[in-house]
Amino acid sequence: MTRTVRALVALGLLLTTVSCARSRPAVGKDADRTGLGTVAAADLGFERHAGAVEWPASSDWVPPGSGVRALMPLKSCVLALGDYQNGYRAVNANWTGTPACDRLRLDPAPSAARGSGELPDGWPGGGVSADAAVAEPGGTILAASSSGLARYRNGEREELARADLSKPGFEGQGSRSRVGGMVRTSSGRIIINADLIDAAGPPPAVLISNDNGRSLRRVNLPAPGGPPRAVRQLLAVLAADGDTVVAIGYGWERPGAWRSTDGGRTWRVATVDGLPEQLILTRIVHSGGRWTAFGGVDRTEKGEQDTTYVLTSTDGLHWKPGPTAGLGVGRLTDVTVDRSGTMVATGVIDDSRPTPGDYCGVVWLGDGTRWQRGELGCGDAPPQAVTTLRDGRVLIAGNRDLWLRAAAP
Repeated sequence: MTRTVRALVALGLLLTTVSCARSRPAVGKDADRTGLGTVAAADLGFERHAGAVEWPASSDWVPPGSGVRALMPLKSCVLALGDYQNGYRAVNANWTGTPACDRLRLDPAPSAARGSGELPDGWPGGGVSADAAVAEPGGTILAASSSGLARYRNGEREELARADLSKPGFEGQGSRSRVGGMVRTSSGRIIINADLIDAAGPPPAVLISNDNGRSLRRVNLPAPGGPPRAVRQLLAVLAADGDTVVAIGYGWERPGAWRSTDGGRTWRVATVDGLPEQLILTRIVHSGGRWTAFGGVDRTEKGEQDTTYVLTSTDGLHWKPGPTAGLGVGRLTDVTVDRSGTMVATGVIDDSRPTPGDYCGVVWLGDGTRWQRGELGCGDAPPQAVTTLRDGRVLIAGNRDLWLRAAAP
């Protein structure tokens, strides 16, 4: 598993599906709404396994973005991280795969039904609990959550640095985690995006561990130049390749971009200009000698489908808009890099109506300059995560179905 893919796993836990579009797209031969002549995912080598993912709820409904959130390559398949709707609340949940990786089962399995005498508040969940996670050598998993860091090894949990990384949740929903991403550099430094900012305003900060997770210290990032900002900035995305770490902020005024080439010891900053309004950045990857950042542009007010926006950089510090020809409508949810260096991204078209078949899945293959698009079909459980397995195959998973693609040559 490459360092870049490990960085993507951490970011995969930020998945959020937003209801934005207004009309349901067609699929297959009638799906040429974008003029791209898109094809079925099978024509791009993806084999669909319908009903292969164990449903993440005690009922037949799962909130958008819940369920399977991230895929971590493990042995011949993956460990999937996410949550389970137990009838009362969302609880932590994991899925493990079969040796062929054509099915994902809840592990541990739910042990009690809603309202049972044994567990009156429903199944409490189990397994690896993480808001962001990275796979380490030897099959251990480093996890960050609202209470700090922990390491999972052979089913055992080791408590590491403790920290209160929670913040007030939405009305009536208690607290939620500040953790927005985590990377581990080649020199072993752990860096966490934890939604940290001083009350006085920008710039943001990160948490860094130099002792294998036993302690965390706050590091303030340098402030971007230019006029003072009325809007405080937070980090939107964070990724690493070797000892190079890059991050981009978000805000309504020229967000900052940060880069460290020494594993987080020192940082440089620049600004990103000319971004569209309503842009939410969600992923960064490194492939083919360049960095590529992805985000979604909310076009709800115009009554249009969301679109995926691309930024590219050769140094991780200075960014410019990247080519989007071939992407078409749909908001990117996750991305991986296969062993040939091709980026494989999944996306969702959401027409925002609470009826079955509202979501249509999309897969894109590209090198950052050219994209090929395939349709994954429509249903109530769109694709939510993608990863490259240890044997080179690519796995896409939603809350009901999964898709497998043979290893690239």
